[in-house]
Amino acid sequence: MNHLSHRFTRVMTRVARRYLVGPDQRWVFQPPAPHWKPPPLERTSLYLHVPVFPPYTKVPHDEILLEPYSQAALSEVDWWADAIGPAEITSVYIGGGTPTLALDSITSVLGRVRERFHLAGDICIETNPDDVDDATVRRMHDAGVELVSLGVQSFRRESLAIIGRQYEPSVAVHALELLAQSGFASVNADLMFALPDQSARHVTTDLARAAQLGADQLTTYPLFTFPYTSVGEYLRLTDVRMPDLRVRRAHYRAISEWCEEHGFDRVSVWGFRRGGAPRYSSVTRDGYIGIGPGAGSHLPDGFVLNTFDLNSWICATGQGRTAIALQMPFLGQMSGWWWLYWRLYDTRIPLDDFDAALGKDAPKARGWLRFVEQVGLGLRHHEDIVLTEPGAFWLHLVQNHFALSYVNTLWTEARREPWPQAVAI
Repeated sequence: MNHLSHRFTRVMTRVARRYLVGPDQRWVFQPPAPHWKPPPLERTSLYLHVPVFPPYTKVPHDEILLEPYSQAALSEVDWWADAIGPAEITSVYIGGGTPTLALDSITSVLGRVRERFHLAGDICIETNPDDVDDATVRRMHDAGVELVSLGVQSFRRESLAIIGRQYEPSVAVHALELLAQSGFASVNADLMFALPDQSARHVTTDLARAAQLGADQLTTYPLFTFPYTSVGEYLRLTDVRMPDLRVRRAHYRAISEWCEEHGFDRVSVWGFRRGGAPRYSSVTRDGYIGIGPGAGSHLPDGFVLNTFDLNSWICATGQGRTAIALQMPFLGQMSGWWWLYWRLYDTRIPLDDFDAALGKDAPKARGWLRFVEQVGLGLRHHEDIVLTEPGAFWLHLVQNHFALSYVNTLWTEARREPWPQAVAI
């Protein structure tokens, strides 16, 4: 993002946020107050961040680190259980790059979660093609994993090379086929579009291959990078830039048309699912607690974010202290607007829940939804507003341009300083 574009984003952000949420909400992450505790919860989800080759908290895989990581994660589970009570955990998402390289640690942490909470939902995990074999599948089942996401990205050798993947396409083929035949409730394949030298035909060929190999869900996303990711570093070295709008639009339309023709229903801006398999999603949870360095938590009163530094996180949890480095409280109707943002991401807004979620801001939000309908970005379907294909595309574009800018600002500073004093987004 160049300087002029960044300034435009900041100005538009301030105007839109002030109009929608009001002037009281502060868009600043700061250290929580001394002795701060989260509110008691009856139900929530859990995110377990395993920092093994992830894009955000980069820690090279080292067996020596797994034992201190495990002990720290166990301590953090205990801290949350003491703070919020024996809540019902409605889902567990395990991410961080390649968490399947640390399945012993994951199994140990999940055991503690079962001891301290009521684990009632699915366990989801992400992995990469060159880390999937029979032993990994068996150990995932032993840990109770039901939903798996495989970071295929592409079955095309040229596309894999562009994003720095060094394995052959046959590795991804074998991995996806093995997962699809191994009795998981759902298998998702991540696929990228709008890569350099990639055509819409290349993208739909990848979709067809993933479906033929047994993927229940296809999650498609464009090339977007942060300065500190391995892809970002690679792109700067090769001078590859983000694709232009026309390419992204053409590829997104081709994806939507292919999925509609082949029985995959849209379940989010990025995702398409066929049949009755459970939906796999890494983000759409109304509330969650985060375990691990760099993990965030979405609580009824706002967001909190753990320190990104692995050693600082281990030290804090080992001393029985919170590893939370930053907090942004929700004021006014911010919780309701956050709910609406994710319903738009789901591409389906349930009107029955609208007034309860938005409160006094419901009339203002309904005005926006009427505009969405009038310009053809959404359609009324029973008691829901459902985004059309153009609506889903333009939301993806807005999300890519604005939301990722905020994440980039926050995570860049959090990586630079283990305990930042303030980060304005």
